[in-house]
Amino acid sequence: MMLSRRLFAGVLSLAVALPLGVWASTSLPQPEGDVLLNVTGSITVGNTASGAAFDRKMLEALDWVEIETYTSFTTGPQRFSGPTLASVLAAVGATGTSLEAKAINDYAVRIPVSDADDHDVILAMDMNGKPMRVRDKGPIWVIYPLSRADAEMRPFDGQMIWQLVQIRVD
Repeated sequence: MMLSRRLFAGVLSLAVALPLGVWASTSLPQPEGDVLLNVTGSITVGNTASGAAFDRKMLEALDWVEIETYTSFTTGPQRFSGPTLASVLAAVGATGTSLEAKAINDYAVRIPVSDADDHDVILAMDMNGKPMRVRDKGPIWVIYPLSRADAEMRPFDGQMIWQLVQIRVD
């Protein structure tokens, strides 16, 4: 009986000492489909040993939006839909100020975390109503909503990475 009380007291003291984020790290469900996005780094919520893995269904459950916008990479207005970057960062409890976004081919860009809210960035998974394939800049394309004039000035071309598969929060 004494050993059980000590064990209970030890577990209780550990629970009080650990930050809430460590206990919350099991709150994301496990992906059931193909993993499209991995988020690592300064996060407090995850579902893998190294961070958070998302399949399409999990991303669709976040703040999914559809926008019509222009890019310097496409002709005319295009409809993109996907979760907001802000909702992905909130889902993983991101605590950093910068993101390293990495594509399938290991190409990487830096994105300020503040852009998520300041520019309503989305992680586009559908273009003109169809899921984006790898050959069409999918599975995920970072999209900044822009007017035609803004797209011609190319202010965010460097951050609009396509074939996104990983985000590291720093």
